[in-house]
Amino acid sequence: MSVHAVPVEKYHGTGNDFLVVDAAAEDVGDRAAFARAHCDRETGVDGGTGRRGADGVLFLSLAERFDPTRVVMTLVQPDGSTATMCGNGARVVARWAHDRTGDREFMIDTQAGTRRATVTADASAATIEMGVPTFDPRRVPVARERALADGPLVDESVEGLTVTAVNTGVPHAVAFVDGGRDAPDGIDAVDLESVAPPVRHADVFPEGANVNLAAVVDDGSSDGPAVLDQRTFERGVEGETRSCGTGAVAVVAVARRLGLIDGDSAVSRPPGGELEITVPDAGHATLTGPVAHEFSGTLPADPR
Repeated sequence: MSVHAVPVEKYHGTGNDFLVVDAAAEDVGDRAAFARAHCDRETGVDGGTGRRGADGVLFLSLAERFDPTRVVMTLVQPDGSTATMCGNGARVVARWAHDRTGDREFMIDTQAGTRRATVTADASAATIEMGVPTFDPRRVPVARERALADGPLVDESVEGLTVTAVNTGVPHAVAFVDGGRDAPDGIDAVDLESVAPPVRHADVFPEGANVNLAAVVDDGSSDGPAVLDQRTFERGVEGETRSCGTGAVAVVAVARRLGLIDGDSAVSRPPGGELEITVPDAGHATLTGPVAHEFSGTLPADPR
């Protein structure tokens, strides 16, 4: 019996890596099973890049009849769940769409809303509008009883971490620590795999939350943007990723809310590279960073 093979591409944005399937051309009946099998870091896809698996599968449909071209984006995560938004994933979408059309501007339809994206002339980087970060407890969301009684969850203890809750397309809990990546007892000294899961599953977050650690390296009070180091434990991946775009926006939004940085622009430095973020007083936040194509191949549609 022949096995249906699905053409795939693999891209990454600052180390946040995704398999891409052209959903308009290819039928994957069980998307959750496909993602669980091929994203697994131990047994998943191996494209010869030295790193197996992926942080998710992007199922994309291109609609060139619109101006700008529209792309419908669905992200299925390694645990089989679907994420409403992914900043680095959306930047990958823009690069994938550019590689097919030659266009440089796109509208990306996500479950969190439609977002405008652009790629640079050499297609090495992409910028995505990220919507307006919200601390509204009903929209993060936090538990209904908490939302009705106490308002936004800002700089409060949750399962041993002092966090602020914000939604940047998906829910995030952001905790600031003393000391960046260069400090011996700084952000990299924290055992994220131990401290994050209790917060990610805390009762106060009925839909769960991504958990971010951040450290202010430069508050932006001198020349140039603020600089923050970042680490993120992502729900759906259920582990630390090399980069998280919605997390980077969350970190900057919370830093602004707490008065830790000056200005509305910052550079976030997750382990996978640097991301440029703006969080203005009004209007959409933006996320900019590099995007790279890793490989092309085929994978079985039914991985059983």
